[in-house]
Parts: sequence; C-alpha cells; structure tokens
Amino acid sequence: MEIANGRSKDRPLVDVRPEGQMLATAIAAAVLLIGIVLAYGIKRFSLGDSVTLIALMIIPLLAYGVVSGDISEFTGPGGWGAKFREEAKKTIDPIPISSSIVEGEFVAKGDFVQLENVDRNLAPGKPVSMTLQLGRGDYYQAPVIAEYIRVLSQHDPDMSVVVIDPAGKYVASAKGSVVLAQLTDNRNSEQISRLMAALRGSDPAAIRTVGGFSDKSIADTASNVDALQKMQSENTARLVAITAAGVPEGIVLRDMIVTRLLVELAPEDK
Repeated sequence: MEIANGRSKDRPLVDVRPEGQMLATAIAAAVLLIGIVLAYGIKRFSLGDSVTLIALMIIPLLAYGVVSGDISEFTGPGGWGAKFREEAKKTIDPIPISSSIVEGEFVAKGDFVQLENVDRNLAPGKPVSMTLQLGRGDYYQAPVIAEYIRVLSQHDPDMSVVVIDPAGKYVASAKGSVVLAQLTDNRNSEQISRLMAALRGSDPAAIRTVGGFSDKSIADTASNVDALQKMQSENTARLVAITAAGVPEGIVLRDMIVTRLLVELAPEDK
C-alpha cells in the first residue's frame, strides 16, 4: 500500500476514534465475510477481474471507518484514494439546490406542429419536464399528450410531467411513463377520462387523486442534504424545486447531488 507524501510509514492505514470500535469491528467483519463469499463466486465463475476482488477487500475497511465515526485517509496502489473527512456535514458547505439544479426543459405542451420544433431544440443531456396547466378546457387532447411524452422520453426516459395551476404555481407531478400508460390503456377508458377531466378543470385536488401524481416538491433554497433526506424518505430519485412563490424552478436529481458531494469529499491535489 502507498502512503501520502510526508506521512510516516508507521502511521496506521486507517485512523478511527475509539468509541464505537466494537460495533464497527463487528460490522466490518460481516462485510468482510460477505466480500469473501462474493469474491469466491466471482473467481469461481469468472464474473470479474482483480480490481473487483481488491474492491471487495477494501469495503470492510471503509465500513469500519464509517461506522466508528471517521476514516481520515486511505490510499492504495497506483495512487487512487478515498477521502472521508471528519464530520463530513461540517466540512462540506451544502450546495443550495438553486445552484445544483440541472435546469430541465420545461416544455409547455401545444400541438403536433410545435412538437417537431420542441424535439429539435431540446438540449442533450438535460432532464425533461413537460408542463400541463389546469383550467384550459379542451386545449389538451389525450393522443397529443401521449405523443409528446413518447418523443420527450427519447431525450429523458425518466422525464416528468409537471402540472401547474392557472397562475403558474406548482400543483403536482408524475413520471412520464406512468402518465403515458394511463393515456394509452384502451382497456380502461374511465381512467383516461378521469385524467383528462382533472387536467381540463381548475381544481388542484382533482389531479392529485389521479394515480401516479403527487405534490412532492422541495424549496429551491434547501440544501443538498435536505434534498437527499427527502428523496430517501419519499423513495424518489428526483424532485421538483419550487420558489417561495410556489412556481416550479427546475428538477433536482439525486444522482447529480450525490456526484457533487463525492467530488467535494475527494482529496485535493497537492
């Protein structure tokens, strides 16, 4: 194993605080046992390479350090490393959601003529959210909405359908795939009628009773940790960020937040 420049070879590989070491050791041992079983399976059936086996041996060390309270530093062959800073929440300034949002393309659904231009102008790699506004009467037609979702899903398979009220405030959202399934289920015409009636009306409560829709959201001033906690508690990988006025600002992605936090945890180049 390599050590960082300027550090004694006698320094322990992992620095941990004394409290909780017995529990940490037990958990690390359990992880090690699982790792050995997985390593045997990988080796036996040729499912991986030496890198995978090394990772399985490293995980118990990381588990030990995390459970006991801190891993100060860990370095390995080739100079790769993992840096777990003491009390990570204090050393990392939470990045406001307003600055970590990947701005989604909030597409106001129009007709088939507009769809071609929307498809052409969508920025690659960005999450897509189609907005539908309540209280527009017969402006929305089920086949048109379904076709929009099909096309937009090609850019973002996890696209969201965001519903706003006549004033532009957030009401509810749903996964595009769920809405598409409801609109194209010819065996359940009542379901289609219920969804379209809710969209054509102006009562926010009506759309929230349609399967798949919910009013889950988060303030655009919340921290990354707040967002991750809410995503975990609500079992979702993305949330609609809304302003203090209740207007949807964008889509917050769990993967993006986790990536940013991991980058902050990485040791700086010296």
